[in-house]
Amino acid sequence: MKTFRLLATSLLVALGMGISSCGDDELEKEPIHIFDPNGDNGSSDLEKTYSQYINDYENITCKRFEDKGDTIEFTGITAKGYLMINLFQYATKTKVFDWIDNVKTDTIYQIHKGYGEYEEVRVKAIGLSHGKYHLNSNKDFITLLDFYGETSPFTRALFVNGGQSKMANILPMDSWRVRTFIPNWYDNEFCFIHDCLYTLADDTVYTIKYGEYDDNDINMYGSRIATNGYGSFQYRFEQVSAEEAIGAELDIDNFHGSYQLRVARINYRTAQNMWGEQRYINLPFDYEAKAKLSYSITDKSSDIWKYKVNITYYDGTKKEVTLNVNIENGEVQGEDDYNTLLIIGKWKRTSGDAVATHVTYKNDGTFEYTSTEDSSYKEVGKYKIDGNKLYEMYSDEEEWIINDILLLNSMTLSVQELEADGVTPTGQKYSYQRVE
Repeated sequence: MKTFRLLATSLLVALGMGISSCGDDELEKEPIHIFDPNGDNGSSDLEKTYSQYINDYENITCKRFEDKGDTIEFTGITAKGYLMINLFQYATKTKVFDWIDNVKTDTIYQIHKGYGEYEEVRVKAIGLSHGKYHLNSNKDFITLLDFYGETSPFTRALFVNGGQSKMANILPMDSWRVRTFIPNWYDNEFCFIHDCLYTLADDTVYTIKYGEYDDNDINMYGSRIATNGYGSFQYRFEQVSAEEAIGAELDIDNFHGSYQLRVARINYRTAQNMWGEQRYINLPFDYEAKAKLSYSITDKSSDIWKYKVNITYYDGTKKEVTLNVNIENGEVQGEDDYNTLLIIGKWKRTSGDAVATHVTYKNDGTFEYTSTEDSSYKEVGKYKIDGNKLYEMYSDEEEWIINDILLLNSMTLSVQELEADGVTPTGQKYSYQRVE
C-alpha cells in the first residue's frame, strides 16, 4: 500500500524543496538561534551539555537536548546533513541508544498558511516530541520529531524498520501538542499517530476523522462512536483487530440510584457502533454515594469476555460480581453470583395469574410470597439460582419448582415455569417490578 501523506492543503504543505541542512552555507549566513529546553535565551547550557556527551559536537547543527532525569536525549544534524539521535544514562553517562540516519533531512520548508499563502520556515532545532517514541533497537523504532524555526513549529513522524528510515510528511499545525501516539495499536503490527493508522513500515492502513469536540484525542473519538454521538461518557478500549475495539466503563444511574457497567463495540475506520447501541448492564449492588467501584477483564480467551466488578462501601464492606459479555453480538449473561445478587429485594407482580401480589427474595436464600389483597396469605420457602434457572421450594414441599429467567435487571424480573425436566415450558409467565 502506498504511504498515505498526512499533508493536506487545509493544514500544512511541504513543497518539493532542495534538501538543505542547518549547516549549509546558505543558513550559515544567518545567526542560528538554538532553543534551550530550560527556557534560556542563550546557548551556553546547550553547548556545555553537548560537549560532555557528543563527539564532534561543534559541527552538529539543529542541536537540542532534554534532561529526563534518568536519561538525556540528544538530537541534531551531523556535518554531512544526517539526523542523529543519542540517549545517555544521566548518572553514568552511558550511551543507551545511538542512531544516525542514512537519508538527509530537509531543514527548509514552505508552510501553507491558508488562502494560497506560504511561509518559509528554516529549521533551527529538532527534538524528540515530549517522550513520544518507541525504541526497540536502533534498527526498529518509531518517534515523533518536533521541528522548530523562528515561527510555526511542526511535527513529523519517523519510522525505522529493519534499519530503513521513512519520514512522514508534516502533521497538522497543532500536532506538536498531539495526544495520539500509540506505537503498539494491535498485535505489534500497527501504530496510531494523530488521525492515521500505520504499519510499522509507514504504510497507511486507514485514517479517521476527528469531530469538533474530540480534541484530537483517539479515546474521545472512540467514545463518541460508542455513544452514537450523545453525551460525554468516556470508555476504555481494548483492540480486537486493527479496526475494532471493545469499550467498557462504570457509570452511576443517578435517576434510579444504581450502578452500571457500560459496554460497546466500535469500528474506528467506519466510525460505527457495531452493536447498534451501547449496552447498559445494571449491577446488583446497593447504592451508596461514597462507594468505590472498579472492574477488570479476567478472561478474553474466547468470544465470551468475563468482566469482574468490585465495590467497596464506606464502612469497608466489599462485594463483587462477574458478567459474561459476548463480544460478537453484545449479549450479556450474568453468572450465578450476578443473578443471585440482582434478584435480592422485594418485587411486585405486574402480569401473570397468581394469589400473591408480591415476592421478596432474601440474601439468606429464602423467599416470601404475600398479597395486598389477602392479608392472611403468606408462603415461604428457599430458592437458588443456577445459570438462567430460578429454583424455588416451598416450606411444605420437597421438590423444586423450576423457572426459566427470561429477564432480570435492576428494575424488572420475568420468569416462565418449566416442567420437572427443566426444559419444557408450562405456559405460565410472571413479570415483576422492583419496589422499595
